[in-house]
Amino acid sequence: MPRSTADASGNISYMRIVEDVTSRVITQAELAHAVGASLRTIQNWGQGTSTPRGKAATRLIDVQHVVGELRDVYSDEAIQIWLRSRNRNLEGRRPIELLGEGRVDEVIEEVDNIVRGM
Repeated sequence: MPRSTADASGNISYMRIVEDVTSRVITQAELAHAVGASLRTIQNWGQGTSTPRGKAATRLIDVQHVVGELRDVYSDEAIQIWLRSRNRNLEGRRPIELLGEGRVDEVIEEVDNIVRGM
């Protein structure tokens, strides 16, 4: 089951999403690339000093979705390896690269295949 991104009051926060994804799965630099933001911006989100807006917010939530779905079948280490490895079903590309290009739907489709055991 994916780790909760709710704070003590039960509210979901971008700060918790950043923490969830970068604590054990990908680096802040990789997250920055995946969402189209600078490393400093990711650090600010992680500290709660700013929040993502627009496309960056959507892409952050998409990355969290990918990680959360993969946690149903893989360990955090296996998710790291999967995101960084070339994937024949993604034209030999690395999923983390595709996320950075905004091609999240292709990555999610492949994640769905994994989760369904295909």
